[in-house]
Amino acid sequence: MRVGEFRTSLLAIALIAALGAPAAAAALDVGVPDHFEAALSEAAAAFVEETGHHVRLHFAPVPPGAFEIARQGGMDVLIPPCDESAKAFCDNGWVSPDTGKRIFYRRMAIILPPKNPRGIARLLDVLQPDVTVGSLSVLRSRIEQVAPSLCADPHEDMDVMGLWCGNDNVMMDMLHLGVLDAVIAWDTFAADDARNFVVVRLPRSAAASQACAPITAFVTPASDDPEAAQQLVDFLSESLTAQDIFMKHGCMLDDGGHAAWYDEHPGKRFDPIYRSIARQVIDDYGIAEGRALDIGCGPGQMALMLTEMTNLDVTGIDIEPEVVEIGRRHAEEAGLAGRCHFVCADAHSLPFPDNYADLIVSRGTLPFLRDKVLALREVYRVLKPGGVAFLGGGMGRYTSEDMAKKLYPKGVSPETALGWGPGQTREDSIFPFPVRNFAALVTEAGIRDYTVIDEGGRWVEIWK
Repeated sequence: MRVGEFRTSLLAIALIAALGAPAAAAALDVGVPDHFEAALSEAAAAFVEETGHHVRLHFAPVPPGAFEIARQGGMDVLIPPCDESAKAFCDNGWVSPDTGKRIFYRRMAIILPPKNPRGIARLLDVLQPDVTVGSLSVLRSRIEQVAPSLCADPHEDMDVMGLWCGNDNVMMDMLHLGVLDAVIAWDTFAADDARNFVVVRLPRSAAASQACAPITAFVTPASDDPEAAQQLVDFLSESLTAQDIFMKHGCMLDDGGHAAWYDEHPGKRFDPIYRSIARQVIDDYGIAEGRALDIGCGPGQMALMLTEMTNLDVTGIDIEPEVVEIGRRHAEEAGLAGRCHFVCADAHSLPFPDNYADLIVSRGTLPFLRDKVLALREVYRVLKPGGVAFLGGGMGRYTSEDMAKKLYPKGVSPETALGWGPGQTREDSIFPFPVRNFAALVTEAGIRDYTVIDEGGRWVEIWK
């Protein structure tokens, strides 16, 4: 096997060799773009632990390493870096197309420095002459379709992009140091970085087919053990363990195209819950003026109801640009757009200054966050002294028993509101990361003034 000058990691388990077990099978060789190193290393380790197979990961730089490792052969499984390269791998016969399975998606996004000092919230904000934008050279063809004015000035016939980088680590360093004001790239570049970048995903209305790319794993025709190789591909695509790992690393399990369906069906179904929780929050805390944030707002039910019931200036925040657009439309239709706003932003790095909001609410979002402690710290940072945050999941105490039974025939308790309860399995829950212990999370976040509430679900009330 020829693997070139690529970094290799061997993941293996030697459990019972001392007991005279037969020799282990040869390791599965897997070609992986280095963009996915953290997520795929953890997922492969989980596969090794579950199956006992040995896996050898070969990390290839992009470009041109991903294509070079595919040309050289010798791999059992290949993971192309994007959908376009997957097609090229299939066309060249480097992979068996019928074995391919999607393992996760990633989105094109605007990536911004911590706290977003420029206040950039959408693509139009990037297209200003005083904003310096960077990206990777390998993404140029995509960006030419998303924002051609960033790539060339038709009057000068020259490149006006601030900087085209050949290395994503260098690009992110330049963003952190302020050499760049913004980066247009895959959202996953910020997910594993501890420097708390702000992510604003590009909506389909702006990026069309370039908005999202599926990442697919394939077995190769040259595999020495195609059955084990397919087992690995199936594990990466279908196991809940792998899905949890990918979400933790900021990868998406769907293409984000379900926003309109959610608004028309589950969103409307749960309207009574959002209304009752909004009323409960207003009655309990008496905050009817100032600024409020709804984190993980979806199509905007809670944000709109708080605006309707109070004099608050309310901002709904969600990382999915499609639901943000739906929320803006609902606010305009309700005549509330003057006080109800929607921003595409990342809960792990909120684009607001310290001590900004009088009230922060969030229902059903915490279990979907890859780093709950970081998100709680962000909530506390932007909360004003004297303000309150009410975060969690469930129906609230104002939802009637009849309505609760109608919406949740199996019942909802504090144990099941944000995860799964005794006797349930991971498959019984819609939440990827259950919230087991609010007190531990809030304490780890350094927050002292809080109350855990087990009435109408499970909630935490945070004061500052």
